[in-house]
This record gives sequence, C-alpha cells and structure tokens, in this order.
Amino acid sequence: MTVWWPLPKGLDAVLLPAGEWWDAVRVPAYLGEGVLTRLGSASGAVIRDPYGSRLYWLVEPESAQGWSFCEFAAVQVLGEASWVTVPPSSRLHPPGPHWAVPCTPAGSLTPTAALHAALHATITQNLGPRPRPAPPQQAAPSQTAPTQAAPSQERG
Repeated sequence: MTVWWPLPKGLDAVLLPAGEWWDAVRVPAYLGEGVLTRLGSASGAVIRDPYGSRLYWLVEPESAQGWSFCEFAAVQVLGEASWVTVPPSSRLHPPGPHWAVPCTPAGSLTPTAALHAALHATITQNLGPRPRPAPPQQAAPSQTAPTQAAPSQERG
C-alpha cells in the first residue's frame, strides 16, 4: 500500500491520530520480536518504542477491531481517539522511537490477516494456549411454585 499520510519530516517524532490513515496494533517487545520474525517480508512498517518496550504495526483503519487475545499478552488495537508517536522516515535507530521496519513509499500497512495469524502463533508459543473462560452460569429458575405461608391459627 502506498504511503499517503503525512510522514514526519525533520529530526523529531510527532504525534499522529490513529484511526484516520491507519490503526496501530501495539505489542509488547518480547512478543513483537517474534511477530516480526514470523511476518518477515510480509510486514509493513513497524515503529519501535524503546522507552515503552513496544512495537506498533500500522494496519487499515478498523480492520483489527474486535481482535481478542489473552489479556496477559497486552496487545492493544489503537484506533480513533488514540495517538501514536511516529518517527521521521529517516530515523532507523535509537535513541527514541524509530522504524524497526521502515515506512517506504511502496508500502506502509501490514496485511491484517497476516498480522493476526503471526500474533496468535507468537502468543500461543510464548504464553501457551489459553482457552477463554466460560461465561458465568445463571441460576436456573425454581421448578416448583413458591409456597405461601399458611395463615396463623393462633388467636390472641
């Protein structure tokens, strides 16, 4: 996909709104490195934030909404109402946020299905399979009719 959003120029990173040109998928670095390896050349641009120990993949807006992974994985989809620190295209090394996979004119967004599959495989490998807990069971209604108390036979 062609870059058609305002890549920062100069030396400083800038905050850009997610949900407009792309959504960002934020992944802790300990999982993100495995995801990068799994995706290989299929990965689009990736921002590395060494301060937060996170990697950010850029994907089509709203294409990753509804993703659900094990809560311990701490994967977050950042869409509308979120902001992402985006480094200038020339920043490929620390200090500060930089491109782990450069954003090129030929492509910037990662295919959503490929990213989801790589995340799922990496999370399962690192954290083990974790089935979702069953929803809580509601108490079944009583099968017998409620009994009425007999009127008191006592007289005063």
